[in-house]
Amino acid sequence: MKTFKPWYIAQMSNGVVQWAGIALLLTPLIIERTGSGALMGSVMSLIGLFGISAPFVGWLADKYRIHRQMQKVALFSHLLSLILLYFAQTNAYVYLLVGLTIGIGTVSQLVLNPTFVLNSLPEKSQAQGLSRLFQCQFLGVVIAGALLGTVSLLGWSSEQKLLIIMVLVCVSIISVFIAPPPAIRIPDTAQQHDDSSINTNKSRHTTIAFVLFLATVFVSMFTTSNLMETGPIIIKQVFNVDLGHSAFGLAGSAILTMLLLEPAGRLAAKSSPYLIWIVSLCCYAVTAIGLWLAMGSDIPSLVPILLIVLLMQAISWFDMVIPAIAEELSPSTPALTQGILMFAMAIGFGVGTYIAGQLIDVGGFTSVVNYCAASIIITLLLALATLMFKTKR
Repeated sequence: MKTFKPWYIAQMSNGVVQWAGIALLLTPLIIERTGSGALMGSVMSLIGLFGISAPFVGWLADKYRIHRQMQKVALFSHLLSLILLYFAQTNAYVYLLVGLTIGIGTVSQLVLNPTFVLNSLPEKSQAQGLSRLFQCQFLGVVIAGALLGTVSLLGWSSEQKLLIIMVLVCVSIISVFIAPPPAIRIPDTAQQHDDSSINTNKSRHTTIAFVLFLATVFVSMFTTSNLMETGPIIIKQVFNVDLGHSAFGLAGSAILTMLLLEPAGRLAAKSSPYLIWIVSLCCYAVTAIGLWLAMGSDIPSLVPILLIVLLMQAISWFDMVIPAIAEELSPSTPALTQGILMFAMAIGFGVGTYIAGQLIDVGGFTSVVNYCAASIIITLLLALATLMFKTKR
């Protein structure tokens, strides 16, 4: 636990809001209150499309050295999103504002938090540091999922559930005020000039691999954004799995994720983050194609839940290693590099969920499962191309 820092609890907010909050409260509430799959898709896409600003967020933080201040803004943005959702009813504009504030909070944290870890630890400890960071994220999923599942059985209202989520986000906010992350070290202008020839050479050798890597991340989000963020409502509609069971499944899966992140981080440190990356994508394929094959068959409700559990493990490994891969392939400054990566993730999230929302209105939830299965095949092809060009450096 030497690589754990108290400020890592800030990442818990992403687990609470982006994982549990969206899947178990936001998407069901939109469908329940408005009945519009298109609005749900638009809100989800807005969350992702804020990623357009991710490189700017990274550049701004690096330029003015305001990484810690922007982290606090991101956490308060998550809290504001929950307050808005609490009072939202059928007004579409309020839900769009909820999506925007979630996007600000999530995108900014996914740019800044890995940057803090990578910048403050030696290279040999970075993989374990990232695993600790994402363990805190899934701690948030465990707590939120368990609490929401319990109060669902007790018949609590959606508004009462939102209050629980707000309290958990406040814990993350308090953590960064009590124990803020270390300041990011940015090379001065003279050092950047001395290193320019090295960066130019690195850029020349890695440009194609980096672009292919970003393309792989972009398309992979078509699958994961829909099967994870809207997974509970999809398996409820397609496989008749109760949302309360999904909440407990999400919490149980997050416990497993916290345990498996540790050996995954050690393996990435000893061998290569690319190995964990490819394994993650293969698990995406098992989930997406498995759900596609299961449609229309008489299977136990446990099967789709287990497939979503597998997906969560894979997403956690994927999210853990891609900041380090991006750091290796990109010639840019620390936070800007993570901003470019987040740009690819967020735009993939936004485009992917928007398409899914339109498909729901046209062909129902089964069309989303078909769409995810097709997307992961393209993702695997791009990943193989990335590895081919990386080895040619």
